[in-house]
Amino acid sequence: MDDNPKKHEDPPWKVYRNEPSENLEKLEEFLRLKAEPVSIWNEKQAREKYSKTPRSRESGLMGVWNVLMALGVTPKISMHDAEMLCLHREKDNTSYLPQYLFSCSKYGMTTDGILKAVETLSNGRVVGRFFEFYPPRRVDIRYWLAGWMRRGVVPMATLNYQKQVRGVSDEEQAHLPPDWHHHMVYGVNYEGVNITNPISTMKVDHFKTRLESESVILVPRGEVLVRLGESHDLEPIRGTPEWQQMNVVGQIEVIAREEERHKELRIPPGMKYIAIPSCMIGGVTLFALRDTENHRAIVKSEEVFLKL
Repeated sequence: MDDNPKKHEDPPWKVYRNEPSENLEKLEEFLRLKAEPVSIWNEKQAREKYSKTPRSRESGLMGVWNVLMALGVTPKISMHDAEMLCLHREKDNTSYLPQYLFSCSKYGMTTDGILKAVETLSNGRVVGRFFEFYPPRRVDIRYWLAGWMRRGVVPMATLNYQKQVRGVSDEEQAHLPPDWHHHMVYGVNYEGVNITNPISTMKVDHFKTRLESESVILVPRGEVLVRLGESHDLEPIRGTPEWQQMNVVGQIEVIAREEERHKELRIPPGMKYIAIPSCMIGGVTLFALRDTENHRAIVKSEEVFLKL
């Protein structure tokens, strides 16, 4: 991939302010992206690369593998050995409710884990930086991604699939990840974002909604009820400030009361989930080869401005 900055005069990202030139800038970017979609791979190449990616239950590791392939770096260890690094956390399905919910809160592979995985698997040759997108940022995600990708930078997006989006059928929803998921972005055009794991094109508004997600995970009522016995102790949850702020104990009590009414009076329950804090953060991690112009550009780049 070309890493010569002289051939890439565009700024790596844009923030649109309320200035007279704003509409003209948007029109120029629209026409450019409409005419010239930006991609690291075409779809055929993406499918070939993805077919060669070792499978893992952890989407973060598969995303890391795709990023290294895009940058021309061979992972120094196998996927099995990478999983043994324990850079992701599992749910504790055998514990009582408070401990189970705490494990759900920490479930998955955080951005720190992804950066450590890239550092380890590339033997230090690839570096990255994470950019948060919650609260929502004042930038068009298409142009922001396109600007970086034109330089040869490789993005990985962290999306929350529990965020509700319009226009998704029940059949399509059934094939989507159940909660937080990591995807390498291999292309972007005016209509959508091309991602791996699996290879697909996501509508821009769907991508944006899932990207701009608060750090929350939804736990189905059935997973709560099966662990909610008569002798349950919710004090560990009560004593955690962030969980108090989200009134997690109150949500649990509502589900318990609804279940009693359902058994006694056949009144259908209303709450399908409880919402708890999550260690996951919606955003994009940008990757480049170490000690290159792209590496320096990522390090020096400002954070994307918050939407006012």
